[in-house]
Amino acid sequence: MPERSRPITAPTGLTVADVERQLEGRAEVLAAARRPYAELEKALSGRRWRRALVRRPELVPALVAEARTVVEALERVQRRAAQEAWPDDAPVVKAARELSARRERLTRLARRRLDVLTVAREDVSLEEALTRLDALVRQPASWALKPGEVLVFEDDTRRSSDPSLVPMFLRQQVSPRLVFALGALPALALLLSFVLPRPMTVPVMACLVSGTLGLVAAQLLRSGRIRLTSERLIWAPVFGEPQEVRLGSISPDGFRLEQSVDLKVEGDRRLHARSVRGVAAVALLVELHRQPPLRGAARAGVRLDSVALFPAKLGRREGFCVLGPQGLSFIPEGKGPQSLSAVTGRPTALRDFESDQVLDALRWLPEADFDACVSRMVEATGGVAWARVDARHVPGSPVWRRIRIEHRGLALTGRVQWDQQDAAERILRDWPR
Repeated sequence: MPERSRPITAPTGLTVADVERQLEGRAEVLAAARRPYAELEKALSGRRWRRALVRRPELVPALVAEARTVVEALERVQRRAAQEAWPDDAPVVKAARELSARRERLTRLARRRLDVLTVAREDVSLEEALTRLDALVRQPASWALKPGEVLVFEDDTRRSSDPSLVPMFLRQQVSPRLVFALGALPALALLLSFVLPRPMTVPVMACLVSGTLGLVAAQLLRSGRIRLTSERLIWAPVFGEPQEVRLGSISPDGFRLEQSVDLKVEGDRRLHARSVRGVAAVALLVELHRQPPLRGAARAGVRLDSVALFPAKLGRREGFCVLGPQGLSFIPEGKGPQSLSAVTGRPTALRDFESDQVLDALRWLPEADFDACVSRMVEATGGVAWARVDARHVPGSPVWRRIRIEHRGLALTGRVQWDQQDAAERILRDWPR
């Protein structure tokens, strides 16, 4: 039953004990809530707030479990205080005011911490924010593959067999601004050595060297490793904890490229990969594997080996050939975005990739699905498709040197790389000659 309104008059002759007794235990609820709220606010305010939450696993569950009772007690005390004109310095009124202010601060703090890890509504409640935050910090991102997870792509320059003497972090992709700065500083130093008086040369050169070292250090701090699996995109920076996002949670506008080298992704978590080598290719793989038909296709761990992909030339047109047991398809070069849209059924803002990258990713599909996607790509890009029975293979050279296939006066030529050689030879053995 709703409580009847009472006249707003100051209570006369009521002691603190009388007021608390009228509140039926709600004053004790507020008093008991002060400590857990203060401890949680302190934990989230520190620089190592994630570690603090992990070390105190009881903080969030205890506060959330009593949240409804605390909110009801606050509302009851504030309503009675307004109706009966309790003085502001009454202990229970002060306790309610302080706890209410702390809840507001804690709500803002929890939302800010949650926004670091994932995407959340601006009006998310304190209890929901804390629950999600607690779950995220207790399930940290893992670089290792989980059971049933299949590796799709990995860029790990620290394991590269490249004999280059260039340090690993400088072999990462660098932004155009950094390239310009690293080139401009030595040139400026050389110019100043001819212009400045001798006494000023040493300090100026020292400043320029310090600036160069600072830029190199900044690049080191930005570098890391990236890995795409059948389920997740993972980024492991040189310094800091790994970041991950589930592919199925990424929305169509949930990832973007920045400065042509950084990749920002938003899904069930946030991921910011910096100075990614070949970032356009990584973004393409994410776009393909986050949605049908490729979403989850890599879980089988099998890539299609009954086709051969290689650069080819049809007449004067350069492009890419898909050679299979029943025929071939030719897709002109420069049609990467059209090929991607033909596969996903959505327009794309991605650029700087070619159709052969899309074709290679599609090899995670079963043969029938692969053929269907290639047919759509041929139609969308103005390519051509030849049936095996209508074409003939002209032998005479190894496939790694030259392939020639003729069809009604047209000739397609190309050659395969070593990893496609066995497939191409196996397929062409059954082609007409």
